[in-house]
Amino acid sequence: MDGTQATQIRSLLLEAADAIDRVNAIVSTLDSDDRALLATPLDEISSALHFELLQKLYLRYPALAEEGEGWDGTAV
Repeated sequence: MDGTQATQIRSLLLEAADAIDRVNAIVSTLDSDDRALLATPLDEISSALHFELLQKLYLRYPALAEEGEGWDGTAV
């Protein structure tokens, strides 16, 4: 994976995180049975995205986490 690919992957993962946050907002308004059905799997997906996928990406490309969207794709 090169820096450009890492940047693209990060961007898509952050878009996914935003979508999951929007879904969680809707799920929080559901009745308790429906909320119970969906809340745990959504939390698991969100945790995996933030604490596994993004973390591994940031470990490999630390400047990506530090510089945010303005990162130029250069590996440290």
